[in-house]
Amino acid sequence: MKIRILVTCIICLTGVLTGNAQELPLLTEKQGTFKILSRTDYTAYDCGYTKAEITANLQRITELVNVVRQNPVLRDLKGFEGRARIYNVSCKDVGGYGVPSRISFEFCSWFRKKDGTEAYNAIEPPEWSLYINKAVPLWLSSYIHNARHSYFTVPLKKETVEQGIDVYDGEYFVIYDPSRPQYWIHVTVNEAFAAVRENLNSEKDQIAAGYLKEYVEKEYAEIPEGDRNKPAYFGGGVSRVSATPGAEGMENIFPYIMKVNPEYWNRNLPKSAIQLINFRSIQNKEYLRKQREEYLQNYSISSHVALFEEEFDMDDIRALVSLIGK
Repeated sequence: MKIRILVTCIICLTGVLTGNAQELPLLTEKQGTFKILSRTDYTAYDCGYTKAEITANLQRITELVNVVRQNPVLRDLKGFEGRARIYNVSCKDVGGYGVPSRISFEFCSWFRKKDGTEAYNAIEPPEWSLYINKAVPLWLSSYIHNARHSYFTVPLKKETVEQGIDVYDGEYFVIYDPSRPQYWIHVTVNEAFAAVRENLNSEKDQIAAGYLKEYVEKEYAEIPEGDRNKPAYFGGGVSRVSATPGAEGMENIFPYIMKVNPEYWNRNLPKSAIQLINFRSIQNKEYLRKQREEYLQNYSISSHVALFEEEFDMDDIRALVSLIGK
């Protein structure tokens, strides 16, 4: 009975929201404004950054926002209010350095209310984000067996499109200083298995862990000794560690297991400096164009962020390189 009531409520709510979307036309030509929602508490107290470091970092973030705003959609705002909001992200990544944060660009659509007045949506609006000094990327999967080491997975497909610009799977970008050591390095098969064993040793149910250990050690024994110091891939059996990117006739299906390279960071620079930027940017512009048209037909408030992503091209991405090291 409770489930039936819940389903009924969801259907009714969906109908109300759909009806509102159809009855509240977007004001696509209304001139908008832009502002940075400034804050100085975007790091946790236990990160240990000084007030001076945060103040200087906020200036670097302001410069970054100004660079992104050179995109025509954010330079001449039509139909929405633009806002840049700074979010906390973890400062505890193994091998990390500098003040990390997420910069969210919000697109608050203008619309006409039923009473004829104009308003814009400021409650959880559509947004696009990038991350600074966040070396463990939040758009990639964490290595599930041992978060303590800050291991994560990375797609096999990587392209260096220009100096200081890498792209993974065609849409996950990393902006960096190419004169330095690699920002990520491979986790070896031995390291990955060590993390698995460590995780099993910390299990409360050691009886169950004992059974799993047998399978894990069997998988490890099957890997040739010469492959154990080679890059590890996320996939395979109980351990989820493989010495190859494929199995059973399927190739290139397992991503790399990676970790942050602590040697990448220039520790002579202040912690406020931007040394790494990463974000997702869909490069299939035709897909974005069709998506935006669909949003407009349905009076969706997502049309403006779709237009921004459609217009966000290599010129915009290239401009971010100049921010590295400042």
